[in-house]
Amino acid sequence: MQVKHDAAWIKHLSGLSKLYFTPTFFGAEHIDASRPAMYVGNHSIYGVFDSPMIIDYLYNEHKVAVVSIADHSHFYIPLWREIFRKFGAIDGVQEYVREVMRQGYSILVFPGGGREVLKRQGEQYQLIWKQRYGFLRLAQEFDYDIIPFAALGGDEIFEIGFDARQVVENKYFQKLLKVSALNKLLRKGDVIPSLPKSLFPKRLPFYFQFQPALSVSHIQSQEDMTLFRDQIQQQIYQAIEELKNIRASELSPKS
Repeated sequence: MQVKHDAAWIKHLSGLSKLYFTPTFFGAEHIDASRPAMYVGNHSIYGVFDSPMIIDYLYNEHKVAVVSIADHSHFYIPLWREIFRKFGAIDGVQEYVREVMRQGYSILVFPGGGREVLKRQGEQYQLIWKQRYGFLRLAQEFDYDIIPFAALGGDEIFEIGFDARQVVENKYFQKLLKVSALNKLLRKGDVIPSLPKSLFPKRLPFYFQFQPALSVSHIQSQEDMTLFRDQIQQQIYQAIEELKNIRASELSPKS
């Protein structure tokens, strides 16, 4: 498993997003390039603007060689998959992730995956992690600390014009899902996207906050893992609220 990190490509492509969304980063003191870690956070709708800025910040500002775990679907399209690979992304197959962790790379993971990217009406800043624990088991296997982070701004740059629920909750679509092959292909309807009112994103500031590293060494049981995952989620939710307060204070009229 050879990981590609094209520093110039990352810097130039993410530079367009940075010019447009003017990101602000907090919590740099929690980033340590001397020891690999697993960076875990919330994913923005459509997921194409937040990841490049995070990868650029970690790689070009802090020299953290981070590998982004991407949904399988990104690697079905020839040109698109090459773009992802230049950002250091790999297909989210567990053995691929194991291999890059053996090589000592830090990991960027959005446990909500494709479903969290394909948000529906009213799901702004919701963590849709379902019952996923694989990322924590890998962190435990390789003794990687978890560094939670929160992202604000990305879920507000598009307004949903067509809600995927109109398809997924339709009785005829539900009948289709009873065909096991279709149900697997459509991931129980998770791959059906909501459509934005406009393809052009709003120009809003982005904010990111990295939090103190959390050790996985205390996890001894599934109950421990569940409680630990809940703790990570709560810290991310809390950080999102803190970022909202920071944004409100920055955008409020000065007296």
